[in-house]
Amino acid sequence: MNDHGSSAVAAAPGADTRWMSDRREHPSFPPEVLLAADYRRALGADLRLRRGAERGYLHRIGWGQYCPAGVWAGLDRDQRYALRVRAAALARRGALPLSHQSAAVLWQLPLQAPWPDEVHFLGPRAAGGRSDPGIRKHTVGFDARDVELKDGVLVTSVARTVIELATIVDLRSAVAAADRALAVDRTGRIPPLTNRATLLETWHRMLPFRGSVRARTVIDFATPLSGSPDESGSRVTIALAGLPEPELQHPFVIEDRTVFSDFFWRGVRGVGESDGRVKYFDPVLLAGRTPAEVVYEEKLREDAIRLQVLGFVRWDHATGMSVPRLSARLARLGLTPGRPRLAGR
Repeated sequence: MNDHGSSAVAAAPGADTRWMSDRREHPSFPPEVLLAADYRRALGADLRLRRGAERGYLHRIGWGQYCPAGVWAGLDRDQRYALRVRAAALARRGALPLSHQSAAVLWQLPLQAPWPDEVHFLGPRAAGGRSDPGIRKHTVGFDARDVELKDGVLVTSVARTVIELATIVDLRSAVAAADRALAVDRTGRIPPLTNRATLLETWHRMLPFRGSVRARTVIDFATPLSGSPDESGSRVTIALAGLPEPELQHPFVIEDRTVFSDFFWRGVRGVGESDGRVKYFDPVLLAGRTPAEVVYEEKLREDAIRLQVLGFVRWDHATGMSVPRLSARLARLGLTPGRPRLAGR
């Protein structure tokens, strides 16, 4: 859901700032990675690191990779995987670029699924050899134009990362990542991570590759107007169900301000809202308000929108990810399923 003052009316249409809160507020992933290889070079052994882990003031991230235990304890699941990824890349001296989910976490592209146990790298085409424990090498080759430096390590570009994700993750995760990469900050302060032209150029350059048809489907379906991973997942569910395509970020004027709905179906004058719990508990999105205050503000907002439409429904994350459940919820607006506009899961 979106809510902006009247000054937002003149701004270019785009996604709200829920995608942006992570990039704006979360600190950079901590650089305190201690490598056993460095200690062996300096001291001839890495016993100090292993003893630190045994005594509890260091945390073992991976093989020969440690960080202060206090740092690890203060990280969320995204930051922990990002630190593991950076540690693995630093341990390999940047020989290969991080890819797939491991590049996505550093670009802060969201997934609906959990982060994998492995760290993913790209390698030269048909390089052969085995991956180390906890490491997965994709020996498909890469173009130098598709590699960038991020957080001190080599990663695939946003465009290449989005495309490669689309070949291996579930459809909702793939679309959420692509939507996030294209997302436009309505205030204009934060640019999108990439654009559709760059995605298409990268896709063409990668051809032929396994999963290219699915990746192209994700590129074509992605939008800069989705405001959150849950909205992206709900868009996929709506398309899989063959429900009518909604308008995104439709504006409603309420007294002296303009607000934007997640989904609007003009034919039935109905509004749908993907109501994730993060809005009521994330300190960034609360912005100093209590959850009760946010709930009350949302009630006032909903009441005002209801006066301008014929129907208004909300759904949670679980409903938004289920074709039968979301279809039943949207039936309250008079919407009926038809031929799916997307295929697959």
